[in-house]
Amino acid sequence: MKSKSRTWFIILFLALPLIHLIIFSYVPIIGNFVLSLTNWKGFGEIQFIGLRNYRKIFTNPEYISMFKNCGWYFLAAIPQLIFAFLLAVVVNGKFRGLNIFKGILIIPYLLNGVIISTIFIIFFNNNGTLNTILDWLGLNALQHQWLQDLKLVNPAVASISIWRYYGMNFIMFFGALQSIPSELYEAATLDGCTKMQEIRYISVPFIRKVLFINILLSVSGSIQVFEIPYIMLNGSNGTSTPVIMIQQSMSENRAGFAAALSVLVFVIVLIVVGLQKLLVKEE
Repeated sequence: MKSKSRTWFIILFLALPLIHLIIFSYVPIIGNFVLSLTNWKGFGEIQFIGLRNYRKIFTNPEYISMFKNCGWYFLAAIPQLIFAFLLAVVVNGKFRGLNIFKGILIIPYLLNGVIISTIFIIFFNNNGTLNTILDWLGLNALQHQWLQDLKLVNPAVASISIWRYYGMNFIMFFGALQSIPSELYEAATLDGCTKMQEIRYISVPFIRKVLFINILLSVSGSIQVFEIPYIMLNGSNGTSTPVIMIQQSMSENRAGFAAALSVLVFVIVLIVVGLQKLLVKEE
């Protein structure tokens, strides 16, 4: 009798979060997909139009360019990861003030998106910090209207993520490097290995999973970019991203189209998470 009561208690204990998950996660996801097959305005009658919203996304150059814009943020992640890794290698070890140093690096990641946007609006402004520095250095030929030039605005805005996220990547790389036994480096030094050989044959193999996770997070993050280009430019000058377009579509009473875009973003993020689970297995 006692065993049966315990079994029912366990079932009830597990059923509550499962029901919560179904009601607040799976049902909205399914409902959103159904909504993506309509031209619903957010009110009034719902009319099913099949895959027309998805066809519009994949055939209209304006919408295709949104996903191309996400590519700039992924490209910005490459120097971000390289710089964070090299910095972690340089400071790997124990020295006075290490915690303060790590705290300073993580500050950009902790800042609010509005604050960051304000800083870089001033930085990229025509008479802002960047053009002023170039003027001081006598590099007037390199001065541009960074936020108005359609060829430069996306790389300029995407480059903000290098400054914002490299500190977080540094912390992850540094933690992984700290877990490598120091005896391996000592043995490599005795064998006459150079610093580059130590990085190639010891550091990189040990942190390859952390590196791969950071790459996947960069892919996932690049497809979900919203706050910086939205606050700085409201998605204008060709800086729109899928999430910005979702917000704008909702404000224009195109709920069905916004749902189709959100489904695509969800599928891409789901694929990335699936790859992470498949390729980065826990030991």
